[in-house]
This record gives sequence, structure tokens and C-alpha cells, in this order.
Amino acid sequence: MKLRIFAFAVLVAATLDARAQEPPAGQILHDTYCVFCHDTRVYTREDRVARDYREIYAQVRRWQQNVGLKWSDADIEKVSNFIAAKYYKLPCPDAC
Repeated sequence: MKLRIFAFAVLVAATLDARAQEPPAGQILHDTYCVFCHDTRVYTREDRVARDYREIYAQVRRWQQNVGLKWSDADIEKVSNFIAAKYYKLPCPDAC
């Protein structure tokens, strides 16, 4: 019985460790679809379009529609959160 409990604990710990190393969904979507057309300099250039979280969200929504990705609102939010936190260093409306 103790061996089963120990084996279960090891399995849970391994699963948690693997998930901790997995990038967030917003980063995966961004890296898969967004950088296909442009690199990350669009977020740091002086004449960037988005200046706050609301504008980042609007741009992500706009471009995923233009490309025909049909992302859910949750996917748009995940990508917006990732971009806001990583490149703009902006707080998200909710915790990113």
C-alpha cells in the first residue's frame, strides 16, 4: 500500500513539473501564428499602434479575424495577456 501511495506521489510530482515547464497557451498561440507574419519588433517600435491593454486586445482581435483564425474570446485574451506582460510590461485587467 505504501508503495502505491509513493508511486502515485511521484507520478503527480512528475506531471506538475512537466506542466510547469510548458509555456502558457497565449505564448504558444502567439509564437505559432503571430510571428509567422511579423517579428516581435512590432511591439517595441516607437510608432507602435497599441499603447495600452485595451488597444492590444483590439489589435489581437482584429488580426486574428483578418487572418481567419476564428479564435475564441478566451484565446484572444490569452494572447493579449502574453503580449501585454512580455513586451509592453503592462498590467492586465485580470492577473495574466
